[in-house]
This record gives sequence, structure tokens and C-alpha cells, in this order.
Amino acid sequence: MSSKGKLAQVFIIMVIAALSLVLAAGIWKGRLRPVQQEVQHDPASDGEMKLKDMEFTEMQDGKRYWTLHANEANYFQDEQKTLLQVVRLILYLDKTNEQIYLESDEGILYAGTKDIDLKGNIRVMMPREYVVTTQTAHYNHGARIVQSDDHIHISGPGLELDGNRWKYKIADHVADVYGEVKASLVAGDLRIEK
Repeated sequence: MSSKGKLAQVFIIMVIAALSLVLAAGIWKGRLRPVQQEVQHDPASDGEMKLKDMEFTEMQDGKRYWTLHANEANYFQDEQKTLLQVVRLILYLDKTNEQIYLESDEGILYAGTKDIDLKGNIRVMMPREYVVTTQTAHYNHGARIVQSDDHIHISGPGLELDGNRWKYKIADHVADVYGEVKASLVAGDLRIEK
């Protein structure tokens, strides 16, 4: 090999070594410099996070307790609550594997307790084709109770029932109606009213 060929080869090796050193120094400086990310904050949102078409299922020990759907959900970190629009809540019953479906115009999910308040045109579809309508309802997750302190109307096969308050104990499958209760029971040709 000629001396010019060896000289060219040494020169190329030196250029590669120099470029490698520059690249290594740049990487090293990049590691030492803190990474800065620009966080965009919308002052009108007051720290809220907005989700569209939200769905959340509450599970404990591999068991479903409820599934919550909302067309829109606005989470407020400071208050630990989520405001919901056009709400559909499914409660899962332990003993019978049946489900209760609740629908409302709006609601609030409380992050700490997992309780849910519903408001506006509430419709509760119970097992065996019974339907409860009211304007407000509260689901107490710890006690597994759905209740309403507003006027309620229950209808289903052979039954019409009105009252001022309602409580449904999910674990026991027992509903209680209170306050000026009016009932109409139809069984075949027999009609009983109170």
C-alpha cells in the first residue's frame, strides 16, 4: 500500500474519531441538562380535565360493582369530583346476576367515596320490567343503596306506585317507598288501590 493510501486511511479514521467525540460530548451534555416540557394551561378551565364519551367500571376483587357511561365528564382535582352529562349507570346485582340501569340528564361522581348523584329525568330500569322515574337519586357505594328523596313513580307488570321517597338496598333486593304512598295493583280482573 502506498504512503498516500495509508495517509488517506489515517485521515479518515481521525475524522471519524473526531465526529464520534463531538457526538458523545453532545449526548453527555443532553443528559446533564434537565428536560423542560412546556405545559399548556387553559385559565378558563380552572384545572379541570374534560373527557368525551367516558366509560368507567368499578371493580373490587375481580367483581364488577357498577359501570358508568357519560357523554361528557369534567374532572375537578381540587374538589375530587367529576361532573357528568347524559349519564347511564349500570349496577350489578350479586345474588341474581341481574342489572339495574339508571339514566339521567346529569350527575356527579365523587372520587373519594365513589358515590354518584344523579339529577334530571331519571329513569331506573329494574329487573322484571319495573321502571322507577324521579328527578334526583343518590347511589351510596359503601352501603350499596340507591335512594331518592323526590317524588317517585314505579310501574311494572300489574303495579303502579307513587311516593315521596324511595330506597333500594342492592344486597337485599329490597325496595322501600315512603311518604303518601299510593298503590294500584292489578292481578287479572282484580284491581286493588290504596
